[in-house]
Amino acid sequence: MGKRIVCLITVIAVSLSLFGCSDRKSKELTNSERKLFTSLTKAAVSFEINTRYTRSEPDVTVEEITAYETEGTPYSRTDFTATGYYSVKAEDHDTYFGTFEVSGFSEGHGSGWDSCEITTPTHGFKELREKTVETTADPVVTTESTTMTTMYEPLSAYISEHITLMGTFPAPAIECDINGDGHPELCTTVTAGSGIISTMIVVYDVVNDQGYMLNDRGEYDYWIEGAAEDVLAVSRREFGGDKVTLGTVKLTDGGLVFTPASVTNEIAPGQEDITVVTAVQE
Repeated sequence: MGKRIVCLITVIAVSLSLFGCSDRKSKELTNSERKLFTSLTKAAVSFEINTRYTRSEPDVTVEEITAYETEGTPYSRTDFTATGYYSVKAEDHDTYFGTFEVSGFSEGHGSGWDSCEITTPTHGFKELREKTVETTADPVVTTESTTMTTMYEPLSAYISEHITLMGTFPAPAIECDINGDGHPELCTTVTAGSGIISTMIVVYDVVNDQGYMLNDRGEYDYWIEGAAEDVLAVSRREFGGDKVTLGTVKLTDGGLVFTPASVTNEIAPGQEDITVVTAVQE
């Protein structure tokens, strides 16, 4: 009888682990999601190579991406795992090879990678040596000056919490009443990423203590070009392309909405110095 109980418990445990206790649901990726996750994967592998081995951009080949939706969260979230191989040319001019596994995510407020595991780059029987950190007891003296920009702390905290990509740099914030409540919001352009660089717009509603983000990483990049009292002029560039479209951004229905300007305000390549939107179709 005792053995039967143990066997039954084992079967139940295995059944639950396979069928009933997971909040993850397999997901078929759209083209834009696959492009985004491929970019994140390449950025993660590049970051690992440049941090641990050599300042050389690796050639990354993504062989497989598996993704699943995480249920039970207040916003849409897709997690993914990508595997493949890379090659990198080192200082000795030999090409080294290795494999990788990257885990990352895309959610309502941004995207990034959680982990990146790579095998040691090898060339035949040779292994690429990791970087060594040299230490010295003598203080490092430098004449280089750094300009620090003070930012409203809740806005800075919102950016840090919702943009998890390496190398996140917000521009100085400007004021613009984009929700029409008579109180200006703080608006800034944020550049983020390592290897694959994206730009997005973050707005903070000071009165209601709420942040918002316009982030279409992998599809569009956005820059703030200027602002009037209640008009935030923005340029939008297709990710990886040359077409730039001027428009405005409003805070409506709980989110940031980009509205393109008239067709005559599209910017041709090489003419990106236009900074003011004068005619906008509402």
